[in-house]
Amino acid sequence: MDWKLTKSLFIAAFLLMNLVLIYILYNESNEEVRELADTTNVLSETNIDTSALDGFENVQMQIIIGDPAELDHEEDMSENDTVLTLPLDDKVTFAPEGLKTYKDNSIYRGEEYHYDKVMSTPDTITFNQHYDGYPIFSHEAARLYFSEESGSMTQGYVENIEESDYAVEQNVRHPKVIVEELYIQENITDNAVIESAVLGYYIILEEDDQIMMRPKWQFEITDEGIERILYIDALSQTEDIIERE
Repeated sequence: MDWKLTKSLFIAAFLLMNLVLIYILYNESNEEVRELADTTNVLSETNIDTSALDGFENVQMQIIIGDPAELDHEEDMSENDTVLTLPLDDKVTFAPEGLKTYKDNSIYRGEEYHYDKVMSTPDTITFNQHYDGYPIFSHEAARLYFSEESGSMTQGYVENIEESDYAVEQNVRHPKVIVEELYIQENITDNAVIESAVLGYYIILEEDDQIMMRPKWQFEITDEGIERILYIDALSQTEDIIERE
């Protein structure tokens, strides 16, 4: 066997494969630019306020999985092994800052939870667990939930989070492209105001031993005087839109 020839063929094949990948990525990038340009033209003919979306930078994400942690405490009032419910210390100030200090110092993995303004109310305050800088949107399996009325705190935590072996990284869809789709499909009017768009993970499957999370956008929209919260897939246009009731 001519090893020099074999080596040369291997190197040539490797270089060719890289050129193909570069070509594919280049085309994908150009397609995204064209799509965004078309979107901008459509939205420019409406009164939809998308100024909150101007800072978006292209990122790649994929489906992730994790395990529901078994939480235990002698004062636990919950019958669920993966959800912990405890009485709230009377000395704690029931406000985002006061509860932040409390959870950072007194709650298991407390520093991994961050305040969720959208899902909080005057008498209930929510902190979502974050993974790799992104929130896991409000779900009892991955949040801290404080209730002033019951004087209690409920915690869920997802551990051993990792990328799914059955999924690949994909480019996240630009939020302005999604807004255009909402408008074309008549899910919003041409006077809607996009208050915010937060990228994170949404729990799509919860079993006793595993949790699956998919990248989604959380849109906060004011339209015709009505405030709406929509969860829209960040990777695919075909997934259902989820609206908070």
